[in-house]
Amino acid sequence: MNFQSVYDGVINYYMGEYSDDETFAQYILEESIPESLPNYIYIDWEATARNLMYDYFDSNGHYFRN
Repeated sequence: MNFQSVYDGVINYYMGEYSDDETFAQYILEESIPESLPNYIYIDWEATARNLMYDYFDSNGHYFRN
């Protein structure tokens, strides 16, 4: 394994740095929420983050896809 393949792997799986799982989930999913979504619909970001984290992991606030 050479440096370039390691670098490419990190770039492909790195999602960014976030303060917590809820902030990460909100950032990742907000763009997919339609603007026409009624404001009375509540999104439980804690539960959403818990479910989303089956496909991601974090290391010291840095988030990666599995």
